[in-house]
Amino acid sequence: MINKFINIVTVVFVLIPALSKTMAQNIYTEAKLDTNVILVGDQVGFHLNVQVPENYTINWPVFRDTICLHVEILSQSDLDTSILENGLLNINQILTLTSFDSGYYVLPPVKFDYSELSTNTAGSVETEPFLLNVFSVSVDTSQTIKPIKGPIEAPYTLVELMPWIISAVIFFLLVTGVIFYVRRRKQKAPVFRARPKPKQPPHQIALQGLDKLKAEKLWQKGFIKDYHTRLTDILREYIENRYAIRAVELTTHEIMLSIKGVQIIKDDQEKLGQMLELADLVKFAKFKPLPSEHDQGLTSAYDFVNNTKVNITNGNLETSETKTNIEVPA
Repeated sequence: MINKFINIVTVVFVLIPALSKTMAQNIYTEAKLDTNVILVGDQVGFHLNVQVPENYTINWPVFRDTICLHVEILSQSDLDTSILENGLLNINQILTLTSFDSGYYVLPPVKFDYSELSTNTAGSVETEPFLLNVFSVSVDTSQTIKPIKGPIEAPYTLVELMPWIISAVIFFLLVTGVIFYVRRRKQKAPVFRARPKPKQPPHQIALQGLDKLKAEKLWQKGFIKDYHTRLTDILREYIENRYAIRAVELTTHEIMLSIKGVQIIKDDQEKLGQMLELADLVKFAKFKPLPSEHDQGLTSAYDFVNNTKVNITNGNLETSETKTNIEVPA
């Protein structure tokens, strides 16, 4: 009976180391450095790798600013987890290390605690320690002091260049303006030239244009759009030269608002508005007026020019106040 008990105890003590070794074999840890020799200020990658069964829980260590005295942790990658073909869970992390003091530094083992809930077992594994050699740069005292590494040149962005671009454009405009001003002063010419006035009175130019338009008989030949465009262009140029209103550049609505500030009788204003609106319908809405509307438009144009023209009598300017009725033959 005593011999049997001794055999059982012997078997238990033999199996315990075997079980511990199996548990340790289920977990694989690895740590490595990109290189173990660096210069002061250089950076080196410290790779950590753990492989465990999927039913194991690993407590990953939390690293601070340093891994050991004089060896700093610049950055830590996120944990990269994947499943291997053998069913093990593979976990990786990379630490970027540096040191600003020369010497030989021992990186301590990294400890990983684990647990297995189904068997209610727990333990820990460690990586091997590493030796990191940090060498200083040899200094030639006969030369001037230089940095270990030169400054890194970053490309300029548009936001950084924009103030310089705007300043350059403003400077160019100022210089150009000064040169233009000096040249005009030397030529004894005005800095800004006034809009040249027509050699003929505005109403004469307009009446000549209307006479030419009437002789061409555009609408009778089917060129309705061209006819109304020419008609309103003559009136726009006349208004611009007669009242200094930039009617050529304005819309119909803007022209009618502008002439309210000048001395034009209401009847002529209404006829002008009707001619401009009819021309807009023809040009933009492909409207086809009646033959009588074509003739009436030309008659109204003659009336508007004659009723608003400026007469020169004995050196005095007089505005026409009586309406001249002109019959335009078809």
